[in-house]
Amino acid sequence: MLTELHEAHATLLAGIQELEDATRAPAPDPSALAAIRWRLSRASSRRRRLVEQACTRLAADAPRSAPQLDVLRDSNTDMLSATSRHVGAWTIERVVADWPGYRAASIEMRKAMRARIATEKSILYPLLEKAEDRATS
Repeated sequence: MLTELHEAHATLLAGIQELEDATRAPAPDPSALAAIRWRLSRASSRRRRLVEQACTRLAADAPRSAPQLDVLRDSNTDMLSATSRHVGAWTIERVVADWPGYRAASIEMRKAMRARIATEKSILYPLLEKAEDRATS
């Protein structure tokens, strides 16, 4: 599970970087942005599923970590809501109409996504490593 989560985080971070690179352009490329956002959505969904699975498994294996995992699960839901609001508000048509506004909003969303991934790594990676060590012992 740890390897899958590493891969999901790496894919999502690469997509975030791709979006960051695209938003440096003086004008939007609607087709490229739609493709990047679609890939980000898929990568984020995969990451969310893996985080849920990891939290469920770890809560059973390490009950003392359950409160920390509950916070992570709750914030997972909060991040999904924030992302849905962002994507719903910033349709491709609106992005094209307000490129400077989208670029500013995208900075904030990318910052939140990177912070979220850093939090997941700091909580889940050590717990998953310990779980995998116990499983191989």
